[in-house]
Amino acid sequence: MKKKVLITGAGGLIGLGLASHIKNHTDGVKITGVTSSKKNINNFDNVITALLGQPMNIPKQEYDAIVHCAFDKNEKSNILNTSGTIKWADEAEKAGIKVQIFMSSISSQSDFLSSYGSSKKQLEKWFLSKGHYVLRLGLVIANGGMFGRLVNSISASPVIPLIGGGKYMIFPTDPEMIFDLVKRIIERDIIQPDKTGFNLQFKKGVRLKNILQILKHRTGKRPILIPVPYFLAYSLLKIAGLFKFLKMDIDTGNLKGMKWNSRISMRSDIYHLGYSERSLSEMIKNIEI
Repeated sequence: MKKKVLITGAGGLIGLGLASHIKNHTDGVKITGVTSSKKNINNFDNVITALLGQPMNIPKQEYDAIVHCAFDKNEKSNILNTSGTIKWADEAEKAGIKVQIFMSSISSQSDFLSSYGSSKKQLEKWFLSKGHYVLRLGLVIANGGMFGRLVNSISASPVIPLIGGGKYMIFPTDPEMIFDLVKRIIERDIIQPDKTGFNLQFKKGVRLKNILQILKHRTGKRPILIPVPYFLAYSLLKIAGLFKFLKMDIDTGNLKGMKWNSRISMRSDIYHLGYSERSLSEMIKNIEI
């Protein structure tokens, strides 16, 4: 595959993993990363330094594909995340890039959208209306992102709160499947159904309590798991949301979405894309912690 690929959010979990996978499984591909700060990143041939929404100044007819992974988790309103991503996608279109892939989330499918989920939903609508690819991810099982924060909590905290007793379902996504599917799309080996996108989460969810138990075994740590009623966790997060100086990884929208996900059946496209579900224990066992 002698192609040139542009990856935004190059220093993030998906961007780094994708570049490594493409380099290890293809010949002749050139990868340029877009990042806000890092000058040199492993597996990238070139790096463009730009903040989300700033012009990238993409040369015309230079790249065959762009993968949109950039998302600033500190931008709580997600207004800039939304408008900035569209600006980059529009610039890519004007530069003649034929294949655009947007990394979204199953959070966009919830009836109770957090600001994050709402941003992803708006962006999905834009990308699909233009005929571009949308990949919806669940909890990516890798040492980074939300799963990485779970790993850190298990490793560093003597007590872990279990919202709703840990009964709510989490839908994992295998990172190796994400990377392979992106490679296949870039190679034009697979075509997306019109205006639907691909759901890449496991068909059946896993209880949060079970994930934490596997992590306890993997890390050798033994924090105490304390059940916290949903209504209490919701109330505390709602109060915390009134104070701007309190920085929280989740909000009430995340809780509503988690509860909603546990009650519905979401379509998964894993099997008809030709993939299978690796066991969660196997994936976690292979993570470098």
